[in-house]
Amino acid sequence: MKILVTGGAGFIGGNFVHHMVNKYPDYQIVNLDLLTYAGNLETLKPVEDKPNYKFVKGDIADEPFIMDLFEKEKFDIVVNFAAESHVDRSITDPGIFVQTNVMGTRVLLDAARNMA
Repeated sequence: MKILVTGGAGFIGGNFVHHMVNKYPDYQIVNLDLLTYAGNLETLKPVEDKPNYKFVKGDIADEPFIMDLFEKEKFDIVVNFAAESHVDRSITDPGIFVQTNVMGTRVLLDAARNMA
C-alpha cells in the first residue's frame, strides 16, 4: 500500500505521518509538503530514516508536478492535510487560500481520478 500524505510537515499531517510510518511498517508513506510557514521537517526527524518513509517537497496546486508524481508513484490512497489555515492570513491574501485550498484540492482529485 502506498499512501500520499499532503501537508505532512504541518501539525496534524505530521502527527498522522508519525502514526502511519510506525504503526504500518509495510505501507509506503510519501509526505508531500511545500514547507511554507506551517511546515516543519524537524518534527519528522524520528521517521526520516525509516525505510517506509519518503519526503517530497512540492505544491499541490502545481498540476504538472502532481500529475508526474502520481504517474511515478502510483498511489493507492491520498490523505490531504495541505491547506492554508491561518485565518488572519486569508484576510490579507485571500488568493493564496483559493490557490491551495480550492485549486490544489482540485488538482489532487484530478490526479487521483486519472489513476483510477
